[in-house]
Amino acid sequence: MAKFGMPSQRVLLIDDSSEDRAMVRSALVRGGTDRRYEFLEAENAVLGLEICNEDSNLPIDCIIVDFHMPQMTGVELLAELLEGDIPRFPVIVLTGSSGTTQASQALQAGAQDYLTKDAIYPVVLSRLVDNAIERHLLMKRLKNSERAADSANRAKSALIGNISHEIRTPMTAVLGLCDVLLQSSLNDDQRNLLSMIRDNGSYLVEIVNDLLDISKMEADMLEIKPLAINLRDFLDDLISIMGVRANENSTALDVGFADDVPEWIFADPIRLRQILLNLLSNAIKFTPNGNVRLEAQNAGNDSQNLIRFVVEDNGCGIPQEDLENIFLPFMQSGTDLANRSRGTGLGLSICRRLIVAMGGRIDVESVIDEGSSFTVTLPLLEAHESMALQQKQTYTLSRTVEEILGDCEVVVAEDTRATQVLMRRFIEASGGKVTVLEDGQQLVAHVREHHRSISVVITDLQMPVLDGLDATRAIREFDSHTPVLVLTADALAETRSEAMEAGADDLITKPIDREKFLEMLAHWCECSIEKKSQSCDD
Repeated sequence: MAKFGMPSQRVLLIDDSSEDRAMVRSALVRGGTDRRYEFLEAENAVLGLEICNEDSNLPIDCIIVDFHMPQMTGVELLAELLEGDIPRFPVIVLTGSSGTTQASQALQAGAQDYLTKDAIYPVVLSRLVDNAIERHLLMKRLKNSERAADSANRAKSALIGNISHEIRTPMTAVLGLCDVLLQSSLNDDQRNLLSMIRDNGSYLVEIVNDLLDISKMEADMLEIKPLAINLRDFLDDLISIMGVRANENSTALDVGFADDVPEWIFADPIRLRQILLNLLSNAIKFTPNGNVRLEAQNAGNDSQNLIRFVVEDNGCGIPQEDLENIFLPFMQSGTDLANRSRGTGLGLSICRRLIVAMGGRIDVESVIDEGSSFTVTLPLLEAHESMALQQKQTYTLSRTVEEILGDCEVVVAEDTRATQVLMRRFIEASGGKVTVLEDGQQLVAHVREHHRSISVVITDLQMPVLDGLDATRAIREFDSHTPVLVLTADALAETRSEAMEAGADDLITKPIDREKFLEMLAHWCECSIEKKSQSCDD
């Protein structure tokens, strides 16, 4: 006889045969002598489902249900009990068939186990119930952990996105106003100080970009967009960009291009540039008064197109024990600590993840006091110049930017004072006329009243009262012709898609590149002024 204090199990038996229910009860009682059982019974699955849905302080520990029943089968009951991918209770399905079809259907529907009626033995059934309860509990814990991890990941991504916006918005003003001042009359000392402010601001933006990239990779949101690019010109541009830093470090920098390397390839130019610039930057950083070389080689064969990029230096080198750690986030080599330059330790981690995402690999060899060699091998198909011309998105202008903007009236909706000043300076310095408003509600009212004279509307994405997307939608209800440009600190593809769906014509990302912004603005001004919006669509 069961003793007080024994663990108890509340089991629901669902079977249209009272004899089979009695057989299951007897087997459990005889097999589970170390526990107490409380049985609930239903002669069909509909009644069983009602019992499952009853409010009770005593939960059901396990359900044992027959596969074949009138009104509702055991598999159909499982479908009713599903919460996400797991039934609310552990379920064992009984079947009179010895074949595998019914068992497979039951397990796919979410049952923890199945048992043929001719195999109902006391010890077997009690252990089957114990295992089903334990496995169901583990599955629920796993799902809860997955949900918690997903929630934490989303929260982290949202946090980084908000940080990105909060940093990019003021940095737009810092970098933009530096550009404005650098265009004015300054003495050498003032120009040097402003250049230092701008360079450090750009470095801060790079850190934000690194954090965003890591966040996208962890959330599987990273996009690789191959385009046809001229590889020789692409590498020459990289060397030109890094030339200033190399000169400051007294580092000789050159590039090599093997004869058998295709001139045009398909690659994501943004990601390839990010990879090679990071490797070049590191090489220059740790090779003062030395030599750094970037070389492109053809590593392919008849069955595969492979391009190898090698970045070599004769700098301080990396200890062998650090060669794997340098690819971990926030990790740096212990070499030359006294002379180590600033950095987040994210660069090489991002590089390797990008390379893997592009189907390639990165290898490193290094000898202390002799130098390092990083080799990136990527599967890149050969392209042609005609493909680049087809994909190229440029703003074709019939006159100079200043001539076009001289006839242009722009309305800007932006709630940040510094960005307001920056936009006004950029536009007015190029001859345009600009009206600045504080929020989307003011913008809609102003455009409704003056839309015939307005050439272009610029609206920030995030604003009080009415945000940029809602303002754009409201404008499109009464004005389908005036170009609307959305200003945002978020350059994600989803943001562009949302803006286009709301009725925007183009996207301006922060920090604002003055020349690109004015070229874009002139393009849409010209389209608006000449009433050729259809032919100006990109």
